Amino acid sequence: MFNGNWYKPMTSLPPPKTQAPVMVPLVAAFSAFALSWLGPLVFPFRLLTTMIHELGHGLAALLTGGQFISFVVFADGSGLAYTAGGIRWIIIPAGYVGTSLFGAALIMLGRNPQASRNALGLLGGALVLMTIRYALPTVFSPAMAGGLLTLGMGILIGVSFIAIAWRLSTIWSLAMLNLVAFWVGLSALGDLRGLMFLSTMPGQSDAHAMAEITFLPPIFWAFVWAVMSLVALGAALWYTWVRK
Repeated sequence: MFNGNWYKPMTSLPPPKTQAPVMVPLVAAFSAFALSWLGPLVFPFRLLTTMIHELGHGLAALLTGGQFISFVVFADGSGLAYTAGGIRWIIIPAGYVGTSLFGAALIMLGRNPQASRNALGLLGGALVLMTIRYALPTVFSPAMAGGLLTLGMGILIGVSFIAIAWRLSTIWSLAMLNLVAFWVGLSALGDLRGLMFLSTMPGQSDAHAMAEITFLPPIFWAFVWAVMSLVALGAALWYTWVRK
């Protein structure tokens, strides 16, 4: 799928530990924060975060012996994953915690320009394939509008990542991967903050679903997931940018 030049060593760049200056995470974090104030520009990034969340549920179902039937995201940033079987106490938290772990993994890959390029291309390819496989069924369901949005945006975002990794210089891949990493990480923490608020009220959320099978209050699970996410993202930042 990818051009052989994709893996060509970039001799103009210094060795991995000194390739990317400390300014990279600072600029990426600022850009991710600024996106939240830029209206339409934030839309694809918001949907990407929701896709990762729902795919986290689906992949957890597959990994625990269940079925991942389909997923859909909506224009307001919400989403649904349809699964069957599997281990529910792993599937349910895989949305929020999985998104944070995904962001942490991208942060760790974001120090190395060549790794960033490879990761961005692979991410784009995986997003296209999984969107076609698991979002297409929702196009022929009552959630057709959301299905069309999911299918269109998933393919568009995925192809954009592939194009950046394949056709543009490595610095563009480095910048985009770090932007996605920090956006996903910050969004995951923001969503968990919102979940903690929602968990104090009656309703339907992942925390409420977890409470139903564990008999512990929703706020407990929202707090636990928030701590796990903070630890994962903090550890990734320390390991990648602070540790000598």
